[in-house]
Amino acid sequence: MKFSAKSSALIFALLFGAAMNVFAQFSINESPLPAPSAPVNDFANVIDDAVERELNQKIIEFKARTNPQVVLAVATIKTTGGRPIEEYSLAVYRGWKIGTANDDNPGALLLVAIDDKKYFTQVGKDLEDELPDGLAGQLQRQYLVPAFKQGDYTKGVSDTIDAYIRTIEAKQTGAPLPQTGETKQAPKNSVSSASLGICLIIGLILLLIIFSRAAKSKRNGNDRDRWGGGGFGGGGGALPWIVGSIIANSGSNSSSSSDWGGSSGGSDWGGFGGGGDSAGGGAGGDW
Repeated sequence: MKFSAKSSALIFALLFGAAMNVFAQFSINESPLPAPSAPVNDFANVIDDAVERELNQKIIEFKARTNPQVVLAVATIKTTGGRPIEEYSLAVYRGWKIGTANDDNPGALLLVAIDDKKYFTQVGKDLEDELPDGLAGQLQRQYLVPAFKQGDYTKGVSDTIDAYIRTIEAKQTGAPLPQTGETKQAPKNSVSSASLGICLIIGLILLLIIFSRAAKSKRNGNDRDRWGGGGFGGGGGALPWIVGSIIANSGSNSSSSSDWGGSSGGSDWGGFGGGGDSAGGGAGGDW
């Protein structure tokens, strides 16, 4: 079928107008997603149902015990439809009005586009001190990306929200920040004061054993036989126990855990509360 120049121009104008109409319908102040039914909205259906319920309860309880109240939200979708995920998540954040109606209304939205393999945490203006962009990105790279690469979206989302909760509460209470995987390991050549003290004690014990055996060998006139390969005699039997004790104490001192699980009791979710105050801050990436 042949088209005249006039017909081709008309078809082009109609297609261009349709495309412009689609883009005009998108607003960064209106959510492209349905109204939320809970803090966690798994539109992509990738989060385990039991974990999703626990996560909802955890977020609700977290909001109740923080001051000012911090509102967290999660949304999983299949795709942003070609929209930059930063822009898409901003529209969801503002459209859902994540936060509270108070002047100080901190909030954050973790949005994941499964088919696009992209994620972004939209951080509200009043939460930027507690969860700055760089730290949000670091926590996502530590907790979200490895699990997502394994196809475990439940673990990636849950662990990331847990990390956000720990970090925000630490900032609000003045407690030391939880160490992340990128910074928690001390240099290999560093030695704690306790370990150094134990090493010095072991060294003194070994020196005493050596001098004692040397003196005894002199008295018996049997230097060659005494030092002919018998090692440290009875003193050597205590050494493995001492070394094992150092290793065990080192492991127990460095381990710590916190239970961030939600309680089995329920509380009604009354919506996000009328916030939505975000200037587009946050961090994201792909996997």
